[in-house]
Amino acid sequence: MTLVCLLLTSTSVFAQTKTVTGTVTDAANEPLIGASVLVQGTSTGTITDMDGNFSIDVNPNQILTISFI
Repeated sequence: MTLVCLLLTSTSVFAQTKTVTGTVTDAANEPLIGASVLVQGTSTGTITDMDGNFSIDVNPNQILTISFI
């Protein structure tokens, strides 16, 4: 039983993610509505809300890519 508990807790240590939040704005500091925020090299992503805000869970070494058309 102790071995199972140790294995389960060690798995969660390796799979830690962090929630990154932010606001996407243009050069005039206006919020960009519907900008894509993607984790580089994956299909994980989100879009910004009406105020340009986003929230996404990432691993510590991942890079975010933001695009807007």
